Amino acid sequence: MRRLMDLFARTLDHQGTYLETLGLTYSQAKLLWRLEVGDTLSLKELARRCGVDPSNLAGVVDQLTERKLVVSRPATHDKRVRVIRLTADGVRLRRRLVACISQNPAILALPAKRQNQLLEILREVS
Repeated sequence: MRRLMDLFARTLDHQGTYLETLGLTYSQAKLLWRLEVGDTLSLKELARRCGVDPSNLAGVVDQLTERKLVVSRPATHDKRVRVIRLTADGVRLRRRLVACISQNPAILALPAKRQNQLLEILREVS
């Protein structure tokens, strides 16, 4: 368990470095990570994907809207529902985020066969 926690800590350090480089908070990055390219999701559905309450995500959506990374507007079927989608700038930043986070040095140091084994184990436990 200790080694797993060490890997987790190293992963958080790695993520923190890249989030700072990209000018994102953890909450902003999580939203961008969970909002797939082409998705137009309600605030409620996006909050479900992020594992948070919609009221906690509304401020993050506002921050990303100010940066022109997402668009937030009333849904056509119900004006009380807010829907969110990535802008072109948001798509570009999301791609950079995914690329950066995917380059975890601790995992990349493993031979390809061991990386695949780790991936299989993670699929089993998640």
